[in-house]
Amino acid sequence: MKSLYPLLLLGVLLVLGGTSAVAYEGDGISPVTGTKTQEKGPLVVEVVLRTNYADGVSTNQSVYETIWAMEDFWSQYADWQLVDQEEGRMIFERNLEDISPASKQNGHFGLTEDGILTIFDGIPAEEKVIQTFFQIDVGKLESQRREQLMEGIPVESWYQFEDVIQSFSKIKKEEPVQ
Repeated sequence: MKSLYPLLLLGVLLVLGGTSAVAYEGDGISPVTGTKTQEKGPLVVEVVLRTNYADGVSTNQSVYETIWAMEDFWSQYADWQLVDQEEGRMIFERNLEDISPASKQNGHFGLTEDGILTIFDGIPAEEKVIQTFFQIDVGKLESQRREQLMEGIPVESWYQFEDVIQSFSKIKKEEPVQ
């Protein structure tokens, strides 16, 4: 009868403890699957935050997060969309209906030599293009408006950005039909 106790104990362990009766040896490798196991403690991941602005500018910010509870982590990034994930790294993205801080600080609407409405970083003469939009019919452009574009119209706010785009879209050069 005493010889049945170890077998009975093994049977109870298998029923109550699952299908694995092999002890964990602490080397980080699962004895059942042979894959690396997650040790107890927080998970540290690199989080890349990509913000896409309406003026065509994208910014990236990289931070390292220590994750103690996944629910807390996901709630922290509820306003972001997960676009890529790999071991130790997550990339989130969001689209903002606003102009970028760089455009607000130093952006100017102007024209390229081809008559394309463009936002420049600085005055148009410096030719540092941030974003191009569409070609306008320069012949329909009032001389005062043309002069403003040659000097550069500062980008001050999202509303002003939309207003300038909308006003110049009225004299947008039509694409030839092929």
